[in-house]
Amino acid sequence: MKGCGREICGFPCCTIIEGDCNDYLWQLTPGCVDLVVTDSPFGMNFVSGARKEKHAAILGDDALPIDTLHQLIQIPRLASYFFMRWDNLWDHGDLPKPKSVLTWVKPGTGMGDLQHEHGRAEEIAIFYPGPQHVFKTRPSTIVKADRTGNQLHPTQKPVELITEMLSWYDFETVLDPYMGSGTTARAARLLGKHFLGFELDPCHYKTACDFALTGKGVHKLKLPDEKETGQFGMEALVDGQK
Repeated sequence: MKGCGREICGFPCCTIIEGDCNDYLWQLTPGCVDLVVTDSPFGMNFVSGARKEKHAAILGDDALPIDTLHQLIQIPRLASYFFMRWDNLWDHGDLPKPKSVLTWVKPGTGMGDLQHEHGRAEEIAIFYPGPQHVFKTRPSTIVKADRTGNQLHPTQKPVELITEMLSWYDFETVLDPYMGSGTTARAARLLGKHFLGFELDPCHYKTACDFALTGKGVHKLKLPDEKETGQFGMEALVDGQK
């Protein structure tokens, strides 16, 4: 498995690895990637409800992964961004206070108590600057992007949202240890950048590989007739690694 030809602490760069990120993060040294952008489990035991596209429960969604987030804060050179629900701010264990809280404003309203709660039209991401942090231009804490419809993953993020966040930095490599549908990998590729990802769920792993490669996510991996070569060596991404 060659990836793009580069390595990140022994891992082939520009690949998504099937497995639990907690089994691998200890190998990632501080500064080995520029950014961490991830949508970890929220600790809400999400089960797909009244929607056409049904999804199985998210693996590891019984609690916000506090210990993992602690590790992730120490890895990137520039910054870490962790998506979460607003109520995670009251249930975040001993996570350090973030430097900023971003709000993704999305049209319409989402799940929740339909009778006794305001409709949720936002999601947040907490921000931790790294030791060499610098913005290209100082961004707002408000980010707007349409919903995805969650067709590929129950908490799927739009490529436009992640692309905008990555564009705040001069960077080369982004880490997403909870790759989900593959949005972070896809956004990095569109920007001509490198990535490393992990995904625990075998079904989502296959979807992430396909979406990162083609922008057309499916629940069953379809290999292209011709392997794409070039600077990112995406044949390695399709092959995967366990």
